[in-house]
Amino acid sequence: MLGIRAARIPQHSMLKPHLLSRKRPALVRGTANKPQPRLTAQAELRQFHEQARRKNLTGILYVGSFVITFLGIAYAAVPLYRLLCKRTGFMGTPKTEPVIRDKETLKPLEGHRKLRIKFSGQVSTMLDWSFKPEQRQVMVVPGETALAFFKAFNHSDKPIIGIATYNVIPEQAAPYFNKIQCFCFDEQQLDPQEDIDMPVFFFIDPEFANDPLMDDIDDITLSYTFFKASGR
Repeated sequence: MLGIRAARIPQHSMLKPHLLSRKRPALVRGTANKPQPRLTAQAELRQFHEQARRKNLTGILYVGSFVITFLGIAYAAVPLYRLLCKRTGFMGTPKTEPVIRDKETLKPLEGHRKLRIKFSGQVSTMLDWSFKPEQRQVMVVPGETALAFFKAFNHSDKPIIGIATYNVIPEQAAPYFNKIQCFCFDEQQLDPQEDIDMPVFFFIDPEFANDPLMDDIDDITLSYTFFKASGR
């Protein structure tokens, strides 16, 4: 009698009971991967205009700050420059800061050579004035005070305000040129056909005689130029 062999089933193909009952975890979609709703054309346009407005506002603030800063610097530059020139004689500007002198420190230096102080006056082409010194020159020694006059005349048929700048030639002598009274940097108004005499009271500092760089300087020129006042 022929026997029948039972077919062998590989162990790895047999399903275990506990595996049959295990369920696969459900896939959960995260909200981060959820597609965002698309903006409408009108909403996109509003968003674009808002971004452009913010950029423009930022640019205007930067430019405004830049302009205000440099306007402040420009406004302060003129008085600071004048102060520097008055204190130091920089760029040929005579010193006009008050110097405390007594009879011992401000007196003519006897035996010192005479210095020839020349005067010059010019006007801007925009100013319908004539302006000139009433004397061509004076002779002084260091420590000696002197008085000079300039005359200005308004040739126009309307009031005009002018303002004068000045310098000393040669420049290296400027620190020793001290003006006690002067009309420079002050606005001067002249009515039609009016003239005026303007005084300059000055002295050459006695320290001029102690500077070896001044040994070859015998002539000093005080020059003024009148301009029309800005906005007048």
